[in-house]
Amino acid sequence: MKTTIKTLYQKGYNKTQIGRMLSIDRKTVRKVLNEGEGPLATGGEKRGRWPSMLDEHKEYIEIQLSKDLSIKRIHQDLQKEFGCECGYSTLRDYAEKIRKTAPRAYMVLHSLPAEEAQVDFGYIGTLNVGGKARKAWVFVMSLSYSRYMYVEITLDQSVKTFIRCHVNAFGFFGGVPETVKIDNLKAAIVEADFYEPTVQRTYATFAKHYGFLPNPCRVYTPTDKGKVESNVKYVKDNCFKGRDFSTVEEAVEFLWEWLVGVANNRVHGTTQKVPAEEFKQVEQGALKPLPEEEFVFSKSASATVRTDCHVTYEGNYYSVSHAYIGMEASLIETNRLLRIYVEGKEVALHGLVLHGKGEHVTDKGHYPPGKGATDEDMLASYRKKMAEVGNGAVEFFERFEATETYRFHHYRSIAGILALRKKHGDEAVDLSCRRACHYGSISYRAVKKICENELYRLSLEEPSGDTIKAVSHSRDLSQYRTLMELGVIDHE
Repeated sequence: MKTTIKTLYQKGYNKTQIGRMLSIDRKTVRKVLNEGEGPLATGGEKRGRWPSMLDEHKEYIEIQLSKDLSIKRIHQDLQKEFGCECGYSTLRDYAEKIRKTAPRAYMVLHSLPAEEAQVDFGYIGTLNVGGKARKAWVFVMSLSYSRYMYVEITLDQSVKTFIRCHVNAFGFFGGVPETVKIDNLKAAIVEADFYEPTVQRTYATFAKHYGFLPNPCRVYTPTDKGKVESNVKYVKDNCFKGRDFSTVEEAVEFLWEWLVGVANNRVHGTTQKVPAEEFKQVEQGALKPLPEEEFVFSKSASATVRTDCHVTYEGNYYSVSHAYIGMEASLIETNRLLRIYVEGKEVALHGLVLHGKGEHVTDKGHYPPGKGATDEDMLASYRKKMAEVGNGAVEFFERFEATETYRFHHYRSIAGILALRKKHGDEAVDLSCRRACHYGSISYRAVKKICENELYRLSLEEPSGDTIKAVSHSRDLSQYRTLMELGVIDHE
């Protein structure tokens, strides 16, 4: 308990807070602290050496103050990002002490030609994209020696966009620098650690392919990439500030003209040289050559094959053979293609949906037989099956296509007739179709009734005798039903 009290006190908590946290009396806390020596003691000349719970955030607070952020804003950010429980007045007094201290000194960092590039994003507001307002950023890559830079508008800060911007920038320069200094962006850094930051896997693979070393900045140290930070501010103020663009295409066109005609051809305020001239004369020839093979951008995910023979990937649906329903699939995105693997075997390949959500990319061959066929496919298949039944079935099929029933039910009536084969056999169905055609009753119900009542056994010639009097040559099947009810037709 004593160790816990002293540890909490060293972290900056006062005696009341420690007592509340440990459910003990404040006097007990004071007694334990008075037993210690040095910075733990509470009396006399030792009081001025008390630590503060904000000491571990001192560098962050200094940086935020240098950005002219208010104490209120810094207090909110500390609570949100670090879970710091300090009071507003505590932070205000702590910040006031920092302001009174002497400013920190920084070294001027010089780079050799092609030694380093610095990259960063800068938010520029919203742009009209397809009639909708979308948040937009500028990606800036600046060569540290010549200050020659590449700028591109983006609508997100994803890994894919980050890498695509690098590819475009290296293409614009015509080569690759030794190192690329990056801020601790989520697109490049998984874990921002002072001693050993973790680089995002895909970005690390990309860096290896292009032959440069990704060099993350130290946490909360904007001076590590001061050149590109200065250029981001320059782009935002000189190119975008106070200008309105009707569409994103208009903004892109203006940015390109400004980059080539103004930004890279101005006299740089620090170097007093023109970046474009310094780049062409000195730095361009020192860059590493571009790789011969294009970098294959990959992104992986996993999904279960659903009962509708599709998997879900980034809000869209891609088909997989019905044989893999319920199985786990690995999805790998490479250069606008989506490859789908099940148990290590590639089972589907689709073009990636680049815009929109909820789209279905379907290979009909992935459905079970008959599931993915169109009405025309089904009718062609049923025509073939009706031919297998007999000529009477073919005649029925051809006459059926000319009926109103065909317009509304398509192949369903034919499917019903073919289903009668299981119970009555091909010969009975064929004769029933022929009888239905003879009497002009082109419907599934007519053929079914003839089969069930074995009317196909009767001759198509008109019956004669005392039981049935002369009737019209063309008789509706409903008359047969009446005659059967009267008992004038038997099955002998």
